[in-house]
Amino acid sequence: MPAGDPAAAARTPFVVLVVLLLGSGLLSLLLLNASVNQGSFELSELERQAEELTDEEQALEQELDSYSNPGSLAERARELGLVPGGNPVFILPDGTVRGVPSPAPAAGGGTGEAVGP
Repeated sequence: MPAGDPAAAARTPFVVLVVLLLGSGLLSLLLLNASVNQGSFELSELERQAEELTDEEQALEQELDSYSNPGSLAERARELGLVPGGNPVFILPDGTVRGVPSPAPAAGGGTGEAVGP
């Protein structure tokens, strides 16, 4: 075939188009792969942060449980000068009292009377 063959000239744009399509496809795959890798790195970082926050949450829940157990609450109440109350007394809507009122025991184990300053 001679160099000025019309069939070869007609094939040239088709070959250029195929090469451009293949090149753009490969470039698209490269960009997609880079995007997926970046998302994977972000996901692993977020999973690490979630694990750290879960550990911190568990530590805080244990601390809260230690403050809210009955023995700890009773100890803190004694430190604040609080004393255990007796049996409750109820005042009914008509003004009658149900139960026998009695003063709370004193912090020092005394009679329950207030100590003045």
